[in-house]
Amino acid sequence: MGDMNSVWGFIGVIVFACGIYAVYSYIKMKTGGEINASILLGKDFVYKKCKDKDAYIKKAGPALLIFGFTALAYGVLDIIHCYVYPMQAVDTAAMIVFFIVLVWFAVYTARLRNKYY
Repeated sequence: MGDMNSVWGFIGVIVFACGIYAVYSYIKMKTGGEINASILLGKDFVYKKCKDKDAYIKKAGPALLIFGFTALAYGVLDIIHCYVYPMQAVDTAAMIVFFIVLVWFAVYTARLRNKYY
């Protein structure tokens, strides 16, 4: 395909990698109790103490997992669309779903940060 599709395909690779990182962060958070500051908190909250770490993990975990699996799915679909088999409608629908989940994840985790930090 053209150069423009290579750029979009690269974005698909980045989104896929973000999905892997989100799922990895979820597993690490559930097994070790370590909250991933880079994906869930941001630099302003890194050094603050969590008011109720267990409750935060219980509420943030499913959101992180939903975001991770959505990013994985969209990344795979976008990579297939750009490099293997063009499927514009499926790729566009997946992108819309990904962005909806991304906005929901950002709003939801911001509310959790404000409640627990």
